[in-house]
Amino acid sequence: MSVVPLRRPRNFTTAERLIEEVRKEIFASGETNKVLAERTNVAQSTINNLATGKTRWPRPTTLFPLLASLRLEMQIVRKK
Repeated sequence: MSVVPLRRPRNFTTAERLIEEVRKEIFASGETNKVLAERTNVAQSTINNLATGKTRWPRPTTLFPLLASLRLEMQIVRKK
């Protein structure tokens, strides 16, 4: 059984920062866009566009399966 290290939660105040972090995670995963596409049922071209910055506002139907595949989660919290 492998142990996944815990990551420090990050707060994003803009969508651009969130998407930039997702792009970093795509590259850090070491997975090809083809493998991610097969795992998430999202088109390989869509993942490629997100990873290269061509897509600035991904749809939730793209973002959430990709986050799950990368073992990431997103929470919406109320600002204090």
